[in-house]
Amino acid sequence: MEQLANNLWRLEIPLVGSPLKTLNSYLILGQERSLLIDTGFRQRPCREAMEEQLTALGVDRNRLDIFLTHLHSDHAGLAPELVPESGKIYISHTDGPGVSEAVDDDCWRRLYAAYLREGFSKEETDGLWNSNPAQTAAPKNWRYTPLKDGDVLTYGSHTLQCVLTPGHTPGHMCLYEPKEGWLFSGDHILFHITPNICRWERLPDALGSYLESLERVEKLRVKLLLPAHRGERGDLVQRISELKEHHAKRLASALSIVQQNPDLNACEIAGLMQWSIRCRDWESFPLTQKFFAVGEALSHLDHLEAEGKIFHEEVCSINRYRTV
Repeated sequence: MEQLANNLWRLEIPLVGSPLKTLNSYLILGQERSLLIDTGFRQRPCREAMEEQLTALGVDRNRLDIFLTHLHSDHAGLAPELVPESGKIYISHTDGPGVSEAVDDDCWRRLYAAYLREGFSKEETDGLWNSNPAQTAAPKNWRYTPLKDGDVLTYGSHTLQCVLTPGHTPGHMCLYEPKEGWLFSGDHILFHITPNICRWERLPDALGSYLESLERVEKLRVKLLLPAHRGERGDLVQRISELKEHHAKRLASALSIVQQNPDLNACEIAGLMQWSIRCRDWESFPLTQKFFAVGEALSHLDHLEAEGKIFHEEVCSINRYRTV
């Protein structure tokens, strides 16, 4: 638990089993109502850490609202448990319905069927069914108040502007406090890793959307950048430049792999890409991390297709990629 400014606190929530390690949940204390930004998984370690820190700060749950930067379970999982029915749970109008899908078995069946077409085995998708925290640690009893780009929230003396930043999810949203220069960036901008950008059914070119969203926030006057994971902070413009360079290199790598190895599926292409994970080889990747890696490879392949550089064809129920 760390005080960052007057009435602004960072709560550290453990993410057991996740390479992200922890979630930064931010609390803005107000006289009438307070705002909690992101919550952690619907798991006991997250619940206990959150309860302990809210209690230590004397937070009245009956006067607490929640803002979720996006739909992922490590951000939204605990939300309905932390506030009574009178408390609001804010999330973008685009990501709100997606939280419900996280506990809908039919949605996961469709997603895993799509991954079978990209080269996953049936054994692997069956293994994900009970091990993927995006599926198992999502919130139950979901309810929310939708927000649009440009909406404004007021807590204490702070006016917070909603900035829609699709890419990491279809409706990822940052909060910007212009007077203090605070930007709660969620998973849009991180420092110790690059945010995972994967394929989304509702976002045809997720990587293209992400790069456009970086341009949106780059123009903001930011004094304190508040990311959702780890303690690292830094300069907004410099980090955006680094993120753009990273994805340019990833796109060049993916294109080169497709050029040199025509007719590979996405899983095979991902296996030839470079990943910052401590594993001997692609075959030894933890299954959940392999799922996220293939999702990220797909976002880069989708962007290359959108640029007209590659295309795919379905061969024997598997998508195969070639250069144009």
